[in-house]
Formats: sequence, structure tokens, C-alpha cells
Amino acid sequence: SACRALAQNAEVYIIRWPVNSEAPFEFKVPEGVHIIDRNQYGTSALIKKVKELKPDVIFCSGWIDKGYLKVVKEFSGQIPTVLSMDNHWKGTPKQQIGSLVAQYTFLKDFDFAWVPGAKQVDYAKRLGFSDNQIFTGYYTANVERFNAVYEKSKHAKIEDYPKSFLYVSRYIKHKGVFDLWEAFKNYRNSGGSWNLICAGTGDQWENRIEFEGISHLGFIQPEEIPALIELSGVYILPSHFEPWGVSVHEMAAAGLPLLLSEEVGSNNVFLTEGENGFSFPQKSPDQIAEAMLRIEKMSDIELLKMGALSHQRGNSINTENWVKTVFKIMES
Repeated sequence: SACRALAQNAEVYIIRWPVNSEAPFEFKVPEGVHIIDRNQYGTSALIKKVKELKPDVIFCSGWIDKGYLKVVKEFSGQIPTVLSMDNHWKGTPKQQIGSLVAQYTFLKDFDFAWVPGAKQVDYAKRLGFSDNQIFTGYYTANVERFNAVYEKSKHAKIEDYPKSFLYVSRYIKHKGVFDLWEAFKNYRNSGGSWNLICAGTGDQWENRIEFEGISHLGFIQPEEIPALIELSGVYILPSHFEPWGVSVHEMAAAGLPLLLSEEVGSNNVFLTEGENGFSFPQKSPDQIAEAMLRIEKMSDIELLKMGALSHQRGNSINTENWVKTVFKIMES
């Protein structure tokens, strides 16, 4: 959605690797957005291709791809070059050594860092970027689309609030999905009556837990998500580590209260503890179950108020501001 909005005022070229097989999204490429397959280009060919495009600004996602870094180096000092990243600063020896090495190697080729939020700002500063070199709001959901879901569903939810928790993510261990299933069993055994809707796929799909009240829908394409939100009352993401969590932004804009692991990078933006949901430590099925029970004890009116606050929080980051940031960088 952000690139679609940007393409109304500029030509957008995205160089990307193939889509992750665990999340086989069917992307509809907007007019004015051009996709270039990274696996079709070696480093020299990639640099030549970018020179032919004559970009006004280059955004580089992370620093794993050395070919991307060489493209940035080629254009450094000629046009704005921007590093985007979603890493959290943990202070591990690997991070400390890596940040020191980076400052004396590829980081000098970047003019700016554009990150999702506060947790990444801390890392960017430790990499040597100053306050006036750091921008936030890099990840944004299609807010307009999920605002429409909120408007469409809120009247039905006033009449009959859905008693279902919703999980939309991959079926892999670090997403906390096994913690979630264990928590849901504890919750049901403690007298809970809500259901749990799970949508996703991944290498743990075959190990999914079948239990009364849990629905496994498999992978859901983006256009199917709104109907799922209309059937759901609360969004839950129990990740052991989640750099940001765009799905949290989407569900907040759509007006769902939130139950989030403390490791979800966007929780300090979209979740206000006790006001539009609750957080819990990672790997804590008992505390997830407690949070579920707290939700169940709330009235429909309280849940609707929570959803309205989530909707408000979800609109704090949007595509309009994202596009403005791009042009601000270009003019710097």
C-alpha cells in the first residue's frame, strides 16, 4: 500500500528475492511499481541495472545481501542512501562486535536509517546514526483498508460481539504458537468459553494441536483477512521474538483488542496496557491463559471501547506519512 501511494508521484523499483514459501502471498503489483528479481542478477549486473534506472534515492533492507551493499557503495555521496532495519538492540556480544565492525565498513555508505519504531531507533544510534539521520514509521499497514474493515464490522459487533481469539502468523516455534495452544487448553480447562481461530502455515503445520474450540484454517490470502476479522473479537500474537509485527498494525486499525508478547516490537506503539489489551512475557502459557480469562470477563461494551482505542492507535502510522518521509529523505 505504501509503494502504491508512492507510485502516484514517482516510479518505484523493487529488487527482491522470491516470496517465502511459508507465506505464499499473491501480491498484486500496482501501476508504477516495477519488480526486479534479485536471483536474476549477479553483483556486477545488479550495479549496472541500477545505474540504468538512475534512482533519486536508494533504500536497502538490512545488510545481509552483500550485493545490495555494493550497490549502495556505488551511489554513496551521489544520492541519498538509506538503511532500513527492524533489529532490536539486545546488547549481545555478537551485536556489540558487529556494530563496531559495521561502523568502519559498510555503514559509512549510508546517509540515513529508516526504522519501524523506538526499539530500532536505539539500535540505529548504537550503529552511529545521529537523531537527525534516523526516521521512524518504516513499516506501515494498508491502514485505509483496515479502517474500512473497522467501519464495516463495528455495528455487527455492537449487536453480537464475536467470542473468538484470532492468530494470524506462521506455524513455527518462535512465533509462540505452541505456547498459544497450550495456553488455550489451560484457558478452556479453567472455564473459558471463547474459541481460537488460527490462520497460517509453516514447518510445524503437521504438528498442530487439535483441541475443541481451535480452528486451523491454513494459509489465508490478504483479501480473505477482512472476513476473518469480522468473526474475531481479539487478536493474539505470542511471539518469542518479533522485530515489529505488521499484522498487529493491521488488526489494531481494524479495531481488535490486542494480546501481545512483550517481545513484539510494535507493542509499545499499538498497545496501551489494560486499555486496549494486555501483554505477557514470551514462553508463558499460564500468563497467556490468564490474559484470555481477563478478556472473557469483560463486557461487550468494554471490548468495543478497547477496539476503538486500538483503531485510534492503528492510525498513528499510515501510508500518507510514509510517502512524506520518502520525499523528505530525497530532499535532504
